[in-house]
Amino acid sequence: MAKNLAFPWDPEQKDMRNLHNMYARNLVTCYVSKFSNLTEGLLNAVEQDNYLVYALCGRSLLETTAVLRYYVNQKYKPLFDGGSLTGKDIQKLVEIDDRHLRGTRFDWESYLFRNYAKLKSEVLSHLQSKKKRKAHADATKLIITPQVNVLTCVEHWANEVPEVFIAYNLFCDLVHPNLGSTFLVASVSGGQLYFSRHRGEPVGRQILEQSLPLLASTTHREFGPLLGMLMGTIWSEDEL
Repeated sequence: MAKNLAFPWDPEQKDMRNLHNMYARNLVTCYVSKFSNLTEGLLNAVEQDNYLVYALCGRSLLETTAVLRYYVNQKYKPLFDGGSLTGKDIQKLVEIDDRHLRGTRFDWESYLFRNYAKLKSEVLSHLQSKKKRKAHADATKLIITPQVNVLTCVEHWANEVPEVFIAYNLFCDLVHPNLGSTFLVASVSGGQLYFSRHRGEPVGRQILEQSLPLLASTTHREFGPLLGMLMGTIWSEDEL
């Protein structure tokens, strides 16, 4: 599906519904590409007994699904459930699309134009003031749109499916530099624990066997229907 989807980025659409369609199609392509790449990476990691990379891919799958679910249920659904959209509603819809696709906290403008001095200055300013940097609004430059916090998305999901928070806490622990990630590079041989997965029976194998069903049930089961709901917001050509 990712290989067959080909919708170019074209923000110059004048008709607001065409503009939403452009955003929605690019979002669908983006999600499918991310999900397939992460799943492929996860499967490759499992085949190679690389449990740390498995955990990294697993956490990213959870976060990707959580963000998609948040936007579908908390942003798109309330708008479309109200019936026919007014011009103001469609403008709000496009604003949601833009934040959904391009939301970020990183200063990509400075990075892409190699303005490393500005990046360093912003870091120092942030550390001193402990306040978030304001986004630039210069239309001639890349506009930084604040992203939705991933934890917020996970919490909304967990309110309906508490197991999601168990999975997220587990995979966060498995990728952070603490006991969880330490276990993933450890093995046991002759009753001794070694912090290398090549010394004996990998500890990560048991963690994989227990965590993979939970990961699959929360992410892969949800992803298809959510993607379908996002695709359902696209106006057909005859409606335009």
